[in-house]
Amino acid sequence: MAKFTSTEWDEIRKKFRHSIMADTSLVSLAQNLDTKEWPHKAEDEKPSKYIEFGYDELLMLPEIAGNADKADHLIGILKETLAFDDPFGDMVTEVEKTSAKDNPILKTLGRLNIPATYPLSLANFSEGTRIVCASEGVKTIGEFANLGQQMSTRVVLGGDFRNALNALTHGDEEGIGQFLPFRKGSTGLHLPEAIGLVSAGLPRPEQLGLAKAYGAKLSPTDTAAAKALTKEQVEKIESGLRVNFAATLEWFKDQRPALEKHLADGGTYDRYFVVVNDPAREAIAVKLTAAAVKVSSKPSAVTTSAGETKKSGLFGRLFGKG
Repeated sequence: MAKFTSTEWDEIRKKFRHSIMADTSLVSLAQNLDTKEWPHKAEDEKPSKYIEFGYDELLMLPEIAGNADKADHLIGILKETLAFDDPFGDMVTEVEKTSAKDNPILKTLGRLNIPATYPLSLANFSEGTRIVCASEGVKTIGEFANLGQQMSTRVVLGGDFRNALNALTHGDEEGIGQFLPFRKGSTGLHLPEAIGLVSAGLPRPEQLGLAKAYGAKLSPTDTAAAKALTKEQVEKIESGLRVNFAATLEWFKDQRPALEKHLADGGTYDRYFVVVNDPAREAIAVKLTAAAVKVSSKPSAVTTSAGETKKSGLFGRLFGKG
């Protein structure tokens, strides 16, 4: 028996015509709601594909095939998504009125020295969460915290939106590190983790495939899961990643000298990114950084005026000439 009536469908599809999420992937919307996934993954699988049809016409579409349960699944995704849209009217003005004293999420940011101005575009969030925030002009992690504080009393949150708010509310440092470049047991945000997050939004098979193309040593399981990428596909993915990589370097420009000193002192890119703790993302971070940040390491030997090489360091002092 159908859960939703034709009247309910007409109301939902009418509202969705004015929703910013009408052209968002149904797969992404379902993931963000933490509900059963939408089974069709074609590029045109968006709410806009379905909302022009009445209920009887909807049931006749090949993707629904007369199955009321499938129709209910679609309508359920759209209805829950509207729950994000509808309460947002006065949200931004309310956000501005919310003080850190009343918001445990902002208290966490302050205690851990996480800048409230950190750009949401550099955080590891799903497409659905990004669209929700973009629809309200929310651009920083502080604005996200305030938005979430207001939303949590009105709608049921799902996906990484809920997970991020829970982590921030309870000061879960490991959870915070899933979407922000935060290092457990430390404070502030860190460049190695930030560059490590640049590729975190890629589907895992693509992530593994890119790392494999870079020669990363992956486990047998990860190797089997890696997507085979052509040279053109690798270049296309790289091009997309370089945009956020450049923005990340710019935001963390005060930490770039430490990276350059690490390299100048003979440190490796691999060693710098070991804190990422994910071989695939480490390999991608190394590749992106090595192409953009090049520093000559300190020479292990110096040349005398006579042209002979003089050993430096301890062995130079013990066995070298002059």
